[in-house]
Amino acid sequence: MKDFIFNMPTKVVFASGAVNGIGQVCRSLGGTKAFLVTGRTSTKNSPYFGQIVKSLNEAGVAVHTYAEIEADPSVETIDRGASVMKSANADVVIAFGGGSPTDAAKAMAMLQENEGSILDYMRGRRKIASAGLPLICIPTTAGSGSEVTAAAVVTDRDSKEKIGISHESMTPRVAIVDPMLHVSMPSAVTASTGIDALTHAIEAYIAVESHPLSDASCLHAIRLIGGYLRRAVANGNDIEARGKMALASLMAGIGFNHAGLGAVHGIAHPVGAQFGIAHGVANGIMLPYVMEYCAMADYAKFRDIAVALGEDISGMNERDAAKQAVIAVMALKQDIGIPETLSALGVPPTAVDTIVKDAITYRRLPNSPRQLKIEDLTIIVERALGIKIV
Repeated sequence: MKDFIFNMPTKVVFASGAVNGIGQVCRSLGGTKAFLVTGRTSTKNSPYFGQIVKSLNEAGVAVHTYAEIEADPSVETIDRGASVMKSANADVVIAFGGGSPTDAAKAMAMLQENEGSILDYMRGRRKIASAGLPLICIPTTAGSGSEVTAAAVVTDRDSKEKIGISHESMTPRVAIVDPMLHVSMPSAVTASTGIDALTHAIEAYIAVESHPLSDASCLHAIRLIGGYLRRAVANGNDIEARGKMALASLMAGIGFNHAGLGAVHGIAHPVGAQFGIAHGVANGIMLPYVMEYCAMADYAKFRDIAVALGEDISGMNERDAAKQAVIAVMALKQDIGIPETLSALGVPPTAVDTIVKDAITYRRLPNSPRQLKIEDLTIIVERALGIKIV
């Protein structure tokens, strides 16, 4: 039996209509001046945004809004927001939106008690010394799981790199998961965030650092996604599917917060930073190619994934059953409209070396079940481009 430590510091409030209680949640953390971080368009214009502000005001909490977060938040956006937050004299931070506002809010809250630019922490020039302001997260997508993790990903647009930072003090204090907030999510966003959640669950399940509790979270997340993602994409008003996907994203977040990620994210980050491909889509494209290459390291776990995704593996040996996991992911991708290859989104064959050069530096790469070198990553990226046929 593997030794492990499990810590779940985030309080999770999971319920339809839970967003209306944000005011009291904020006050329970001692908050009187909230800094509300959200995106530039859809979340700011959401009717739930008004409900959040109303609940806060009724609880006697003043609100300062920073609705400036773009997809894949940049160093500049976060540093500017951290400065505005200090000027507002906030004592609690609220993230409302998908993974980008949540990651940005984590970084900005941390910078309230730690000097310098977020770039300093991305590059390792500074270490996080103090906990930042308390953070409440209200996810509007079912994908990132960032509402229960200690990590944030920030984009350095100058170097075209996406770099993760992680510290236990960055873990949100409260996550308010309200499936009703997801109903208006467009089908394409539902698909890309859903496949992102599946990537988190699968990568963490097969990770070197996985353990029994992370496995339990990840495997159930895989089951839920296999059973409900298609339904959520097909009909955004399917409340049962929305609720199950919200739960799946949450559980995948719990899983990878403890077990970590691997090569899929290592490759998806440079693909997204260099070619502007949405993070979930980049993960979704790369997932089956990495799975296929790594399956030989742990056929039993890949067999489990196949079963969780609803595949009939009766009479198959472990190797063939493991292959069914890859087939199941490819079928799910096709059904929900995730492109099969990177080439389909304009990534040229000449990009292989630059993608691999970045991916080999990913700090979580050794967490992949098959230990990957440059030549291995090259084969995987070539397959994802359609250059090298299996």
